[in-house]
Amino acid sequence: MPNANRSLDTVSNEMEEIVGRIPPWIIRWGITVLFIVAIIGAFISSHIRFPDSIQGSVVVQARQQPGKVTIQRNHADQEYQFYVKDGQMVKPGDTLLVSYNKSQGTSEATTTPMTGKIYLVNGRNSENLLEQTIWVIPNSQEVDVKIKYSNKGAGNVKKGQSVRIALDDYPDYEYGFLEGQIGSILPIQTENTHEATVTLTLKKLLTSQGKELPILPLMEGNGEILLNDRSIFQRIFSSILR
Repeated sequence: MPNANRSLDTVSNEMEEIVGRIPPWIIRWGITVLFIVAIIGAFISSHIRFPDSIQGSVVVQARQQPGKVTIQRNHADQEYQFYVKDGQMVKPGDTLLVSYNKSQGTSEATTTPMTGKIYLVNGRNSENLLEQTIWVIPNSQEVDVKIKYSNKGAGNVKKGQSVRIALDDYPDYEYGFLEGQIGSILPIQTENTHEATVTLTLKKLLTSQGKELPILPLMEGNGEILLNDRSIFQRIFSSILR
């Protein structure tokens, strides 16, 4: 029996040595695979951009704003004669209407100072009085863009930083977004917010999807100011080296 025990002990020790011994080629391949994975991870993380940003509200306003003339037909001694029709194009100096005052026997002509298209609108005011409005909508080719953003992190906003704009009238998932840069920054706060002008990259309202948007008198939306364009790799190592 003692010989049998010694034999079993010897076999057990030999099995443990065999099981516990890892072949060198497995170690080499493991190190190689880990090295390759690390290189691929570093390459991908250095090319994926993850910028810091500040969100804000944007107003895009046509540089040439519409003009209007509103008349109320609540005076029996006042008459009006229209000289324009709906959809008509007018130029500066054209007569829109002439008002006649019966009691004084006088007349007054109203002219337009701008080139644009006529839109006639009928309605009633808050006092339920009949109103007629003549709108002159110019074909504006330029816009002014402003962005308002909160105080938090506002000191990081600098001239020349990129801005992405998504307009409410034209959803970005369908039309894309407009691109521009911070032009000038208002040095004072208004209503606890900061304000800056944005210079669009292109004169036309051409989106990231190549769609040209019409210039409306006033458009609102959201803007994202890109403070920096660091990669994931830079973010990881900058936090480690702090």
